[in-house]
Parts: sequence; structure tokens; C-alpha cells
Amino acid sequence: MQGYIIPNLGKANSRACTFAVARVMEKCGITAVMPDAIQREFPIRSVSFQPKEQGLKNSDFIIAIGGDGTILHVAQDAVRYDLPVLGINAGRVGFLATMERDETDLISQIASGNYSIEERMLIEASTNAESCWAVNDIVLTRGEYSRIVDIDILCDGNPLYSLRGDGVILSTPTGSTAYAMSAGGPVVDPAIQSISLSPICPYTLFSRTILFAPDRKLTLRAKHVNNDSDLILSADGSLGMKVPVGQDIQVRRSQKVFKLIRFSGKGFYEVLNQKLMWGGSHE
Repeated sequence: MQGYIIPNLGKANSRACTFAVARVMEKCGITAVMPDAIQREFPIRSVSFQPKEQGLKNSDFIIAIGGDGTILHVAQDAVRYDLPVLGINAGRVGFLATMERDETDLISQIASGNYSIEERMLIEASTNAESCWAVNDIVLTRGEYSRIVDIDILCDGNPLYSLRGDGVILSTPTGSTAYAMSAGGPVVDPAIQSISLSPICPYTLFSRTILFAPDRKLTLRAKHVNNDSDLILSADGSLGMKVPVGQDIQVRRSQKVFKLIRFSGKGFYEVLNQKLMWGGSHE
């Protein structure tokens, strides 16, 4: 069995965590592989340093060390190579992480087969020229000018409503605890397959989040009312692409899935309580 380790060197704790992960993998007989580009940072004899494509192609899973942003970044390679990801939280919140940085001994459960694979749905957005997919959310926002935008929203080709505001967030259940939650959207259990639409700063008292069945096909279309500048479409916070006024954006469930390695123990609601501190002060 082979695991590909991707640490976020921008996180203060990731370096020490990476050394600990390598030790546990060696101890339980899992081959540890890392990108050859960071070999100088990690003088570890038990680790095989390989070009990224070679390492991923021959691996059975990926270990992402960092925060949620790191795991979202790693998701691009994980989905491409159809590999499950074990997230280790070396950041702040770490909703997607399976374990904390002081729990690296749990990696031995992978060697013994004592784990499960959880599949998370993805959504994709496409225009005439480009397409992208996201684990968390697809966001359409105003461009470089701070002006209200007008967006028509259609469901399965039928007009739903027209939104005036700063933009709109289309999120997966996974993304319901991210940007969408900050915009007043609901927290959605990952087991409930759905697409959530949350307005960003709507210019109305009555605009609300809408939860769609996963197979609905949504269309976003920016109108030229008082603003004819391009809008920005982004996926999981990545650098966005410009979308001209009048261009249709199709958003739907992706056929791809994002796989996470899970151990028995903490469930979604326990993690939710812990990460959001809904149970009060945690000492």
C-alpha cells in the first residue's frame, strides 16, 4: 500500500506533522511518497520522493496536511486520479479533516483496513467556453466595480426569480459550512444530496436560500440593468473567470465524486458541535 503526502508548508504545524506521519507510515508498512519538489525540506530516508504525476498514479490514497483550503486544493488531484483523501488538520477549523495533528497514530488503521470511504457530491458550472467543478461552492459575484448586479435564476429552464445584490453562492452539502453559512444558508447534512442557492447581500427583505434536489439543472444569467461589467465565477475560492453580461452559466451535479477516508468515531454532528462550539465553551 502506498500513500502520497501533500503538506501545506504555509501552516506552522504542518512540517512537524509530516515527520510524524512518515514515522507512523513506516512503522505500519505503508510506503510514503512525497513530491520531489520539496525533498530538501524533508530529509526522511523512509520517504520516496517522486514527480507528482508518477507518485499519484501509483498511490492508493492521499494524505493532505493543512486546513480545509489545503484539502480543497488536493481535491483537484484526488478526483482526477480517483484517490481517497485523508485530511489532517494543521490549520484552524478543519471541517473536512478526518483527524487532528496529534492523532497521527490513527493512520495505522488504514494498513489494517479499519476505515471507510465517504463520497461527497460535487457541482459543476459551465459556459460556452469553460467549465469547472467544486467540492464546496460555485460563486458568481460582481466584478471589479462595487455595483449591484442583477441575476436571473432558472431551474430546469423555468424562471425562478431575479436577484439583485452582490452575487450568489451555489453550494454542495459539504460547502454548507463554508461561505454559504456566512451568507445565511442552512447547514446541510452531507448525506442529504442537494444543491443550495444562497444570495450574497440581496437588496430585498424577502430573499432566502433555496435547497434544490441534486438532479436539478440551474441557470444563472447576469442582466444589464445599471451595470454592464463582467461578473466573476469562481469554484472553491479559486481564481475566477470573467463572465460577460448575458452569458448563461449552467450549474448541475457533477458525475464525479470526492472521496474522504473516515475512521469510526466522530460523526458529522459531533464534528459540527466541536468545530462551531455549539455546545458552549470548550476548555
